[in-house]
Amino acid sequence: MRIVYPSLPYEPQTVDPLWEPEYQWGLNNGIELTLFDEATGRLFPRQLTTAPTLYRGWMLSATEYEALEQLTSLRVSTAQYQASHQATGWYDQIAEYTFPSWFQPAGVAPDFKAGQRYFVKGLVKSFGADSMVASEAQYIRLHEKHQVPADEVLFVREFAELMPNSERRFFVVAGVAYGAHSVELPTALRPVLARLAPRLFYSLDVAQLVAGKWVVVEVGDGQVSDLKEWDVTDFGETVLKQLVVVNP
Repeated sequence: MRIVYPSLPYEPQTVDPLWEPEYQWGLNNGIELTLFDEATGRLFPRQLTTAPTLYRGWMLSATEYEALEQLTSLRVSTAQYQASHQATGWYDQIAEYTFPSWFQPAGVAPDFKAGQRYFVKGLVKSFGADSMVASEAQYIRLHEKHQVPADEVLFVREFAELMPNSERRFFVVAGVAYGAHSVELPTALRPVLARLAPRLFYSLDVAQLVAGKWVVVEVGDGQVSDLKEWDVTDFGETVLKQLVVVNP
């Protein structure tokens, strides 16, 4: 298996510093590696084998990911990437295991008449602390501050109190969930793995409500998900080596 990591802009032979520890782990463990300079659309080294390829790096738009797919045979297609990377690709499949949510144009404010609170985000990323809104005035400020076009589709989620420090990131490889330090996926959420099949590689963030129930916070494409509570060695030994097994 080959893994493609981002290089510094216009320096296709130099790995981006943020990804250097993971890249170095791969070198030390015999994984075939390539660097991708998004600025110039170049790969280094240029000569590629036919080995299955996975990307690990910064978030890419569908157009950017498709451009990379033209350069090397990515194991995860653009359509599969979007299915995990964007909320519209996974929410309906696991709606009963996560917070009640919906998609609506940014120009339409949610209903606050009964004192509701919401977590409002884009299809991929949140707006940081501004994502939590409890009034139409706060919603309008979010809209203006982040210059969100009125026709942009937002992911609006009902607010729920979470148990402090309960959020965990799992990486799922070929239907098997792996947690940092061998933590297991809560039993109540195991049906989610079948719902999200046949995705090859994705991240699954879960948390516990104050009432005790475990829920999925969000799904992400594993190629662009950061490590959160994982350390590089644990991630390499547990996740990257398993990816090599399923992509010989």
